[in-house]
Amino acid sequence: MPTHPTILRHRVRRAAAVAAGVATLGAASLLTSFPAMASAKPAAASMGPATIMVVHNKTWGSLLALSNGDTVYRFTLDTKDHSKCTGKCAQIWPPVELAAGQKHPIGKGVSHLGTIKRAGGAKQVTYKGIPLYRFIGDKAPHQVHGNIKDAFGQWWSVNPANPTAIPTMLHSAAGASAGKQPTDTSGSNSSGNSNSGSSSSGGAAF
Repeated sequence: MPTHPTILRHRVRRAAAVAAGVATLGAASLLTSFPAMASAKPAAASMGPATIMVVHNKTWGSLLALSNGDTVYRFTLDTKDHSKCTGKCAQIWPPVELAAGQKHPIGKGVSHLGTIKRAGGAKQVTYKGIPLYRFIGDKAPHQVHGNIKDAFGQWWSVNPANPTAIPTMLHSAAGASAGKQPTDTSGSNSSGNSNSGSSSSGGAAF
């Protein structure tokens, strides 16, 4: 028996409403799984030219940061001039990229800067061949919350004097002993050379 046109229209409307509800739930589920995405850092294009400088952090010693105060990090799974952080990883750890129209990264007291081309065509900044990233868990300038191991792998801030060294805490507000390495959020510790934490000349202190 043929379906009455009015009934058919109601069914189409109900199906559209259900589809819209599923799409909304999918977006909500994504933000629940990755809540930091809701307050993600601005894209490189809105931050001005990519400028890398040296700062002295009271807890972590000398490290690289952007001119706006964002700490930059390295991903231990990366190899020289090659990034292995893509997809959701790159949403949590945005690559430090050149701004639109910028041809080379700017270094303030920093040399050995370069770039690599990412899959989408953007140019990611490197230091001595190490791809650099920001962390959306750092909500204010000069915060260093990214020395962690997460679902993607191990991340460390970058000491310009020894960029592949594991950072060592000089001290903390909670009274941690000098020379203590950060806690691994996965419950295991990475091995490697310790960071001396020495300050580079001309670096700002925070």
